[in-house]
Amino acid sequence: MILNLLKSLTQRHVTRWLVLNLDLLASSLTFLFSFAIIHNLRLDWFTFDELIVPMLIVLTIRLASFLITRSYTGKIRYTSTQDAIRIFVAITSSSLVIFAVRQIALYVTGDVIIPLSVMIMDYFILLSILMSVRLGVKLLFRELRNNRQFKKTNVVIYGAGQTGIIAKRSIESKPDSTLKVVAFFDDNKEMEGKSAEGVPIYNFNKRFKWLLKKYEPKELVLAVPNISGKHKRKVIEAGLKNNLAIKDVPPVDKWINGEFSFHQIRNVNIEDLLGRDPIKLDNKNVRDFIKGKRILITGAAGSIGSEIARQCSIYEPESLILLDQAESAIYDLEYSLESACPLNMVVADITDEGRMESVFAHHEPHIVVHAAAYKHVPLMEHHPYEALSTNVFGTRILARIAVEHDVEKFVFVSTDKAVNPTNIMGASKRMAEIFVQSLNVKLSLTEDVHTRFITTRFGNVLGSSGSVIPRFKEQIEAGGPVTVTHPEINRFFMTIPEACQLVLEAGAMGGGGEIYVFDMGESVKIVDLASKIIRLSGYEVDDDIEIVYTGLRPGEKLNEELLSIKENSIGTHHPKILVARVMNYNH
Repeated sequence: MILNLLKSLTQRHVTRWLVLNLDLLASSLTFLFSFAIIHNLRLDWFTFDELIVPMLIVLTIRLASFLITRSYTGKIRYTSTQDAIRIFVAITSSSLVIFAVRQIALYVTGDVIIPLSVMIMDYFILLSILMSVRLGVKLLFRELRNNRQFKKTNVVIYGAGQTGIIAKRSIESKPDSTLKVVAFFDDNKEMEGKSAEGVPIYNFNKRFKWLLKKYEPKELVLAVPNISGKHKRKVIEAGLKNNLAIKDVPPVDKWINGEFSFHQIRNVNIEDLLGRDPIKLDNKNVRDFIKGKRILITGAAGSIGSEIARQCSIYEPESLILLDQAESAIYDLEYSLESACPLNMVVADITDEGRMESVFAHHEPHIVVHAAAYKHVPLMEHHPYEALSTNVFGTRILARIAVEHDVEKFVFVSTDKAVNPTNIMGASKRMAEIFVQSLNVKLSLTEDVHTRFITTRFGNVLGSSGSVIPRFKEQIEAGGPVTVTHPEINRFFMTIPEACQLVLEAGAMGGGGEIYVFDMGESVKIVDLASKIIRLSGYEVDDDIEIVYTGLRPGEKLNEELLSIKENSIGTHHPKILVARVMNYNH
């Protein structure tokens, strides 16, 4: 009841005039009090001219100052630094005006209408009262709200630095919030045992389990901007094992207009479960490779092709030729790209040799990024002709035409499934790898041909069409079960932006004939990934969402690899990118 009364009394449209009148009342009382203190608490023998007239002058000037600065318009329960500044400016400026009036009256009449000591005391007392009342109401409102009869949800924040403090303030300032920050975690030993804004700081490794028992938090908010991927995964997994909802504060450069609000606290990304830092590549090298060139991207409407198009567009190419056989998808891509460079949308099939001839003749690309392919392993087991037609013969057609039109570089997007292939899709991609490599060897011996062929090979891509993550999310939204083929199956994972950076970096650094692979860190067990996604979605494994094993699908491996047992690798200038040394074949 008290909270509702305060809430109604602190609504802006109801109380701004009430606040103004209360400020004027405070001004009257502080002036009288200051006058009385200076005169030994005696007011009974003062005349009208000695007390009432000076007070009317002071109140008139104070009123004008309050109206000009609008110091009465802020919501008291959300008093901010700006409100405090307005009050300071209002009282200081009005006191200066009062002093000026006093000096003018002294010069004209020779009378001291307001003693200087009264003015000084009045200034400091009034400033303190107006600031204190506003702050007191704000704190009272917060305390009453935090102690409402319904149970608050305890939250802990990992990171007691500036980002953590901002996150705490945003959580507590949200109207009708049911969350309460009860503790900070931080790995900085100097901060252990201290507090930030009244909230204690603990060491995560030492006190995590103890804190869970003491406060029983339900949420963990990550608020450390520069945390490593491996350490972030450790914190997330500790939270998930203890049934905590895990939230994340985005980087500062993602804050809206440079400011952070409660609504920007988000669920952690699936990428955070990879357990490694995102791979960043040489943007300058890629810019030099792309700038001013005509770039043809096949499979441009797919997950990889569309991201390559987006990344290419920021490096100032002369134009982008975006080719795909999917009409609707290529149409959507055109309107989703915000690019300053010319876009040429082409609906075509890469296995149509005549059509490809006309595309190259019309656009004359400098660089070809070949991402078009059939990639779904179980589906291609039942459609081997289509896999071979597109993945092998389509690649052969594009490669031959690229040479005829003197393309500078041809970047072929391959897959880890081409290593020791056990399925039609992997075998078709390995055949295409062998073809472009052997073609590069043959052309390197020919002086009048300058086209160079580069291959990139990477693992599963998070969020791509048909990948495991979107399928898990759909199954969870449907209430389960989540299906996993085998309890021991594991995969390497990377993000779509990482995969596309690899393609562009490979094209930039490749001299011809290389197969570039990522150091992708440790492989991830699919069942563990499924369990974490279920928990991140707010459910319990088996209790809420069941995991069901369906058996390996046709052509599917338990373990995938990036290098064949007959291959080795050498490093490059980038510590995360390797070059596979593969067996050479005669063309």
